[in-house]
Amino acid sequence: MLYLVLFVAISVGGYFTFRYLTLVSALRAIGRDLDRVQQDLSQNQMFHLPAPDPHLRKLLCSLNDLLEGIQQERQSYEKRERDFQKQIENISHDLRTPLTVILGYIKLYQQSDTDRPDRDQEAAEMMEIVRRKAETMRDLADQFYDFSRIYARDYPVMAEKVDAARFLREFFMENYQPIEDAGLKIQIDLPEHPVWVMGEKGALERICHNLFQNAQRYGDTLFQIAVGKKKDHVEIRFINDTSSLREEDLPRLFDRFYVQDPSRGQGGTGLGLTIARSLTEEMGGKLTAELLPEEEAVQGETLQKGEERRRICFCLELLVSS
Repeated sequence: MLYLVLFVAISVGGYFTFRYLTLVSALRAIGRDLDRVQQDLSQNQMFHLPAPDPHLRKLLCSLNDLLEGIQQERQSYEKRERDFQKQIENISHDLRTPLTVILGYIKLYQQSDTDRPDRDQEAAEMMEIVRRKAETMRDLADQFYDFSRIYARDYPVMAEKVDAARFLREFFMENYQPIEDAGLKIQIDLPEHPVWVMGEKGALERICHNLFQNAQRYGDTLFQIAVGKKKDHVEIRFINDTSSLREEDLPRLFDRFYVQDPSRGQGGTGLGLTIARSLTEEMGGKLTAELLPEEEAVQGETLQKGEERRRICFCLELLVSS
């Protein structure tokens, strides 16, 4: 009997000793894996189970989930950094181009013959180009200024009762010329009666300015504005047709620094729609974008073979004011 008890005791002791040594060895292996992961987080590395143990398996699964989350966040961060760097390059180009034009025309004017009879007309044409380029630079500066204030929560928006129909009529009369100059056919459908919403005029002006500018840059033939009243909100729809918008662009239109098809050379910071949505949300509203069903070309227009034109609608939703 004594031998049996001794045998059982030795067996149990041996088992626990083996388990202990196995766990120690496994923990050392996990420690080596941890050192390897810490040395290079840029690689997609995982922890491996060195010994069959349910508790270790659960621990390593949690560590691997954490490591996978860190790796995904790192990849997302690197992508944001690449996108940011690319947009900085685009913005630098957008600023440098009008500056080069302005300086070039000033130099040309300074070197021109002061006795030429057509000098005044030529100077007027140069000054008009300089004025347009200066306005482009001012708009770029305004976009950065607005974005920095919104990002720093330093853009107070005090919503009040505003007649959206009257506001849109007045804004349109003051700002339709660039849309018309871009060759877009304008259609507006605004009610004669007041349409009361909760908004702030300064923020509404910036939102509409950015949406007008977006249509001016990317619209092809058509620009529409319509107002509709729902149960608890008012919808203001800004619609233009475009051949430059791709399906994959739609989810990213409101991302900061995102520019549709930069190869078209339309300029812009990629902040206009970001600012418009942020200001809308500050007023308790929503700004969304959707592609509308394809329709026939505008009357009198002929599409080129292979040309695909879609209509995009930016829907500005504002709360109804009693």
